[in-house]
Amino acid sequence: MLVGAAVTLWPTAYRFGRGHRIRVQVSSGAFPRYNRNPGAGEPRAGATTLRTADQQVFHDPRHPSAVLLPVR
Repeated sequence: MLVGAAVTLWPTAYRFGRGHRIRVQVSSGAFPRYNRNPGAGEPRAGATTLRTADQQVFHDPRHPSAVLLPVR
């Protein structure tokens, strides 16, 4: 489990209109950008067993979380 990790994203741009919202999606992979991870420990090229992965984002006083977005 990753704790206290910072994730740096690639630069992008989008103009949000007044009142618009964003959503943060956390996942185990982003095929085809990243190779799939079947989660069973088999070699990725020939893996046939798939295991579900659970993602957690802690958000409480002991584990503060934030999404920092630059405004330009």
